Amino acid sequence: MIWLLAGAALATVIALAAAAFWLVRRSGGSRLDSPEDAMLAAEQALAGFVALSAAIGFDGKAALVFGEGLRVALVKARPRQAAARDITWSDTRATREGLLVATRDWRLGTVLIAGLDNLDVRRLAPQLTRGIDKPRAA
Repeated sequence: MIWLLAGAALATVIALAAAAFWLVRRSGGSRLDSPEDAMLAAEQALAGFVALSAAIGFDGKAALVFGEGLRVALVKARPRQAAARDITWSDTRATREGLLVATRDWRLGTVLIAGLDNLDVRRLAPQLTRGIDKPRAA
């Protein structure tokens, strides 16, 4: 009888460990914890990219990194290593949930940077938004 109980307890522990492993793998298991993490990932992944500032989504799954020469990079947390892609400002769209970025890369798809808005971008990279709000001369 004792062996039956010990076997059931062992099976329960193994099942719980497998469920925890599956949940971590499914959620990605990684996140961007600081702007410095996002900036480093962009510099490592993109040739010649010099990061100046970064804005991370509140869930830590994605970030925008602003670099020299008006370069903008999207950084997405991945299970093993963060992925980064150059984007243009026209690839972004503001939504209620945050900024939506069309990467034009089938592996990353469209990425939501949760909680990020245009005011964050204006604060961190004013050079990108200069002239947007000015009326055009007729």
